[in-house]
Amino acid sequence: MMLRRSFDLTNLIDECALMLDSVFANDMDREAFAARFADFAAADQYLPQVTDLGSKILSYESESFLPPEPSLNKSNLFFVVGNPAPESVRRGCMYAYEGAGARQHRFWKVLHSTGILSFSELDPDAYSPDEKMQRLFAGDYASPFNVHIIPFFSLPSPPGGKWGGVVGLRRLFGRGFAQIVSAEHEVVRQLIEMLARDGDCVLVLQKDAYLAMKPATAPDYDVLTLRTTPLVSHYGRAGVKLMCIPPTRLLYSRVTRTTLVSLARKGAMSAGE
Repeated sequence: MMLRRSFDLTNLIDECALMLDSVFANDMDREAFAARFADFAAADQYLPQVTDLGSKILSYESESFLPPEPSLNKSNLFFVVGNPAPESVRRGCMYAYEGAGARQHRFWKVLHSTGILSFSELDPDAYSPDEKMQRLFAGDYASPFNVHIIPFFSLPSPPGGKWGGVVGLRRLFGRGFAQIVSAEHEVVRQLIEMLARDGDCVLVLQKDAYLAMKPATAPDYDVLTLRTTPLVSHYGRAGVKLMCIPPTRLLYSRVTRTTLVSLARKGAMSAGE
């Protein structure tokens, strides 16, 4: 197995291990990766605290949120996002801050304002990132769904700069990136296949993730289309909807907000709320 990735129902942090021999064919490629990784890790103060590069294994911490006690009366909504920020992983708080830590992340505000998930009637910023996580795992929030938040790529990367986001992972792994995509998709596929029921929705917010997950008959990723409408297909079987919307940095876009509001209304009707 190229990638070992745990999912813990009681804890945000997932332990991961990547077998480098399965990604890089020879010592030269592994040495080149190690040199790139040194620059990668030096680009963010938190990365060295959540990663450990050995000669054959890259061990690291990632994150995901899976509801500990999902309701059978609610459908599942799977957010499949890009990859974590090192600071969020180190803090144990998903989508903690943005803007170099200047403000709490917009993710929770958008979920609150569209009816997807609310911690209370208050603005989500009334709660610290730690308090949000405590409420999530205690089930102390309102939602018409069992909300799951799953990074498609498990390895954290800096929020910006040369090594930022998924683009940074592509640069880091080089020719091995396609194998990383395949390994990550297999892990995510198995998880969703285990949890999903007919009527559920998989909502993808990252291009590479969508291209890996979409069936052959689904529309291709198209930025112009995504300005006005989500890309819609199915995932695995006809009863599980696959939708793609713009990435998290565009959470305030009209198509994202309209899609989330529509999903929240349908979810509330289905749950009888």
